[in-house]
Amino acid sequence: MTMDEVREFERATQEATNKKIGIFPPAIAISNISMPSSTRSAPSSAPSTPLSTDAPEFLTVPKDRPRKKSAPETLTLPDPEKKKLSN
Repeated sequence: MTMDEVREFERATQEATNKKIGIFPPAIAISNISMPSSTRSAPSSAPSTPLSTDAPEFLTVPKDRPRKKSAPETLTLPDPEKKKLSN
């Protein structure tokens, strides 16, 4: 079947369907709704271009801070030599 035959078959089928059930208006209406410029330029899933080259606050380098007291080097273990001497 050539593309022309396919197109003719689809046209005839659509025409027969329209005669049988009638033509229905579209279920949704498309109108000219003004949208913000950001939605017109790109889909909402597209990343936005940053306005500056500075990193956002949540990506700043962490400041030096004192280590927690539970850090391994601050923990003390019993000295086995002292235990032997006290026995």
